[in-house]
Amino acid sequence: MGYNFNKYQSQIPDNIPKKVYEDLIEYLEAIPFIKHLIAPESVRGYAKDKPRYSSLSDDDENKFYYDNRIIVDITKPHILEDLDFFRERAIFYEKNKKYTNITPNPNPKSEYALFWKEELRRWKEGLIRPSDGEWIPGYLYFYWNYAPISLVEEDKNSSNKRRQKAERKKAFPKPWLGDYLFYHYLDQAQKAGQHGKLLKMRGCGWSFKAGSISPCNIYIYPGSGNPNFHLASEKTFLSGDKGVFGKVLDVLDWIADNTPFSKIRLTNSIKGMEVQLGYIDSYGTRRGLLSSVVGISLKDNPEKARGIRGPFIQYEEDGLFPDLETAWNVNREAVESGSATFGIMVAGGTGGTMGASFEGSKKLFYNGDAYNIYTVKNVYDKNVQGDAKCGFFWGAYLNRHRCYDDKTGEPDVIKALIEIIENRHKIAKNASDNLALTQARAEKPITPQEAIMRVEGTIFPVSDLLDYLNGIKPEEQRFLAQHYVGELVYDAVEGVKWKPNADLKPIRKHETSVNRIGAIEIFELPKKDSSGRIQTGRYIAGIDPIDADEGESLFSMQVMDLLTDRIVAEYTGRYPKAEQCYEQALKLCIFYNCQANYENNLKGLYSYFKNKNALHYLADTPEILKDMELLKASINNPKGTRATVPINKWGRELQVTWMLNEAYSQNEEGNKLNLHTIRSLGYLEECIAWNNDGNFDRVSAANMLFILREDRLRQREYLKKDEVKTKKSWEDSSFFEKIFGNKSKNNDEKYQSIFDN
Repeated sequence: MGYNFNKYQSQIPDNIPKKVYEDLIEYLEAIPFIKHLIAPESVRGYAKDKPRYSSLSDDDENKFYYDNRIIVDITKPHILEDLDFFRERAIFYEKNKKYTNITPNPNPKSEYALFWKEELRRWKEGLIRPSDGEWIPGYLYFYWNYAPISLVEEDKNSSNKRRQKAERKKAFPKPWLGDYLFYHYLDQAQKAGQHGKLLKMRGCGWSFKAGSISPCNIYIYPGSGNPNFHLASEKTFLSGDKGVFGKVLDVLDWIADNTPFSKIRLTNSIKGMEVQLGYIDSYGTRRGLLSSVVGISLKDNPEKARGIRGPFIQYEEDGLFPDLETAWNVNREAVESGSATFGIMVAGGTGGTMGASFEGSKKLFYNGDAYNIYTVKNVYDKNVQGDAKCGFFWGAYLNRHRCYDDKTGEPDVIKALIEIIENRHKIAKNASDNLALTQARAEKPITPQEAIMRVEGTIFPVSDLLDYLNGIKPEEQRFLAQHYVGELVYDAVEGVKWKPNADLKPIRKHETSVNRIGAIEIFELPKKDSSGRIQTGRYIAGIDPIDADEGESLFSMQVMDLLTDRIVAEYTGRYPKAEQCYEQALKLCIFYNCQANYENNLKGLYSYFKNKNALHYLADTPEILKDMELLKASINNPKGTRATVPINKWGRELQVTWMLNEAYSQNEEGNKLNLHTIRSLGYLEECIAWNNDGNFDRVSAANMLFILREDRLRQREYLKKDEVKTKKSWEDSSFFEKIFGNKSKNNDEKYQSIFDN
């Protein structure tokens, strides 16, 4: 496949491994942002080719501010040129160890005073290049020129061209396209009266960027009513050399040592994480700038910062906040008043953070409108359909080390992607830990979906599930069109029959606040033998019930075909009355002639089936639980399974084992796992997002399903040992030979159940 790249991209090597090449091409084709970044110069264009704000109509409220600046499209960035124009002060300092050669002079009209007055203006308003209208926001000007960071510098004498010895040194930031886009994103958010959400790779310097904004604000927004806040779930993310507040102090110290601006601190508590510039005069009156910066650890109290006010609030490692949504909504009062916004909140989350669930971070990123977050078109995920929006994403391919141009900051996306993909394949091949690949993908994500993968506390094969789910998205409508959506109704002849109903909508998302009733979704209709019967024992089900008419949890039921080892139907939803959900379960049991294992912690389902004389559709408590000593023998609970921590854990382990087993195929196709047979999008999403703290109804239903499946397989083994199975039983079929290792070749059409009552 031929590609026409811009000059900053490496060419794809001829000897690239086939699998790496296939993955690379998929990313190039499926992610719009990447596709644009590698496009030729004629497609991306330059600053001179872009429209200017001065061309907008006179009633545009921002025209007076933007003057002749270009309009920056952060989702389709133009090619950057000569960024050293915006780094003049940093370059001068690197050569002369000072910012100017002008002789200091306290006269407010002196050349020296005017020089620093202009610098202060640039900190606030940014800098425009008159020749082409290119510009950068004030925060970026300050960051590039007045906030040295730790940068990786290589040993130029190293003989190894692929891997070189390096060390971290204090230096001014390099001009990256990532920085350019992120700071323009923040500027656009501010102008829109909204807030910012960043989802990022590890190592893009977020703490350094966030740690430079407060010092800049201290000087451009003076006054005791303008404190800046840095919030974190734990103090360790704030204090010390690695914490963001430590970086704030570094920048303040740098300004104090290298500029004539105020340096006296009225408050300077490193331990208490508070700095306020100013002094007390001889009369005891506070004087000076009086602006300040404060670090606050919210720990287990998301409302701890209630009542704060200021121009800037930053959330450090937002994926670790125990209740990010509450903290965010509480603190909006600190920067908003009605429809007016006088400050900006910015949250940043790093992929691969241990202990992070990313549920709150994910909501802020993908559902920004609900939190007054500035959103852009989602060009970062694979095969995104429609007008989906999101926050700002900093992918691992954006300015990877040794994969960008030093002068322009333009990334070599091709080279970066090849290195990232090759590393993933190496980990997949050699790592003994199943989560090692998930960790690598989350820390160096190519898409936002990879960044939010949970890397701790789950045993689900998240990477494989995510790949499968992303593969469905381009053909989602076609994929779903194969399902049957409707309702089951009673019939005098058939007992229960299927009735399509286009007005019913199944719940296909892990989280929903709109459609909570849901609908039965059938992936495969029940198979009947030549006599028109559904063999007893072929189908089984698992149920996560509810017990009250009101509540947040959803009722969930899954049905499996033991013959093909596939999940064939699901109902997930919540009717106004719990009994309406029980009725859906009963109809499914009748329709598939199956027994269901259910969480018997709740009693409502049992009572309903008993009143309907339908207890035979509820499975007895699986004997395997007693054999494994996961459950004590009891005559009080003859039906269902008590959902304890060990039992739920084992249920998830059974799901994972099934997912990673090779799937049955009538065409004998190899390399297809059971997880690739899953038709429920909601179940896939739940497995990807699963964590101990959340509510995952489909996973809970699957716990019951797979425990019953394991019990039935154990019964089968016992029957084999006791030699009680018939000569032509359905377990002797080629299906079971493929799935369960049965050596019998008998595949008689009229299967006889080994589980007949």
